[in-house]
Amino acid sequence: MNKQAPARPVWWLIWATITAAFFIAIGIFETAATPTGTPPWIALVALPPLVASAVIRFGLLPRVTAPPKKFVFFLLGLALAESGGFLALILGSPWKTPLAAAAIVLIIVHIPAFIRRD
Repeated sequence: MNKQAPARPVWWLIWATITAAFFIAIGIFETAATPTGTPPWIALVALPPLVASAVIRFGLLPRVTAPPKKFVFFLLGLALAESGGFLALILGSPWKTPLAAAAIVLIIVHIPAFIRRD
């Protein structure tokens, strides 16, 4: 089994693709009106993935030193941020815009600038 992390361009390509996909989803779902009668508490469903993404980015990624493990946590953190944002957009809560903004911030802070140069 290969014990090396992918090259830096792969990290950047994955990050850019996920970022672009989320902005496309915002363009599709943000323009839709919030369904009437949607309870505000439904937004709580989007919070756990967003919090988990923040914990991975600020708690785990700085401590992990092995590049293959860092890549796995990088992907997991990005996926959680994006899924929390998708949940916020799809569920149509009145809180969808602030939660989508939080997802955008989390996706941006996962920028792979933390990768050491060879």
